[in-house]
Formats: sequence, C-alpha cells, structure tokens
Amino acid sequence: MNTFNPDTYCGACSIVMHGETGRADGFAACLGSVPKEDLACGGCKSDTVYAGCSTCSLRRCAREKGVEHCVNCADYPCKMYSKWQSVAKFLPHTHEAASSLEAIKRDGVGPWLAAQKKRWLCPNCGAPFSWYAPECCKCGRSLTSEAHKISGWRKLLCRFVLPMAYRKGKEKRPTD
Repeated sequence: MNTFNPDTYCGACSIVMHGETGRADGFAACLGSVPKEDLACGGCKSDTVYAGCSTCSLRRCAREKGVEHCVNCADYPCKMYSKWQSVAKFLPHTHEAASSLEAIKRDGVGPWLAAQKKRWLCPNCGAPFSWYAPECCKCGRSLTSEAHKISGWRKLLCRFVLPMAYRKGKEKRPTD
C-alpha cells in the first residue's frame, strides 16, 4: 500500500521539496549532517520515503491497517496518534494535523488537498514553497507570514532529533 498521508501536506514537505529542487529551507537545514543525496523522498504516500520518516509509527500502522488517513481508522483517535502529537509538537507543521483531519472528515480529501495546494503557493507568483521556506525561490517574496519557523529551542532540538531519526531509519533499511 502506498496511499497513507499523515494529514500534513507532503507537497510542501521540506525534504520532498529539497529532493525535487535541491533547495534547503529552515527544516532541511537542521539535517546538515545528513548526506545531500539522502535528502529526498517521494512523500508519505510513496514506497520510497526519507529514512528519518521510515520509522514513523503512524505510517507503519496506517499501512498495516490499509487506511489513507488516521481519521479513516476505526480506532481514531488512538493512543499512538495522541503520543505522536505530543512528541511531534516541536515541529510547527505538525500542529495542523488535527485541523486537517477535521477538514478531511467534514469536507473530504479532495477539497482539503485543493486547499493545501493553494495554501503552499506563493501569493505573488504561484510558485510552490515548503513549510519552512523564508522566501519564494522564484520571485523572492518574503513568506514569513505564510511559512512556519523553527527557532530557539525548537531549532536546537531539531538539529539533534532529526539526524538521530535519520540514522535510526538508515539502520533499519535493508541493504540494496
């Protein structure tokens, strides 16, 4: 199965965007110790996922249960989802998961996805941008009011936790 989405929009994911464009935003910059060639991902819906995300318990659970979104699971909200939210709260983009799930439940995946695609386009030129992009790569417009920020203690934690998750994911992957 390759259809799970953890209820954040993978199209604006810093790692997915880095893999497509080679540009690092504030989030991808926290992964300074990760080899550049490993900063690529097809998104949570793909079978080729970034090593740091490959250990995600929500992704694994959804794949095992065959659900596209946590809200489609009979056990939602479960202890695993609540634990993920408490652990992931240091990443600002994860704060949108609960409201995304409610929108999916209320309006369906199509309208939610359309709104996400629109949200993560530069208001000036329409170029896509990532969750933590400080400015548009095409027109240079500041995106500080649209994008998330990682600063202070979150940035320090990010620089420690994200490379650690990457190493854990690499250790668990079978060799090619």
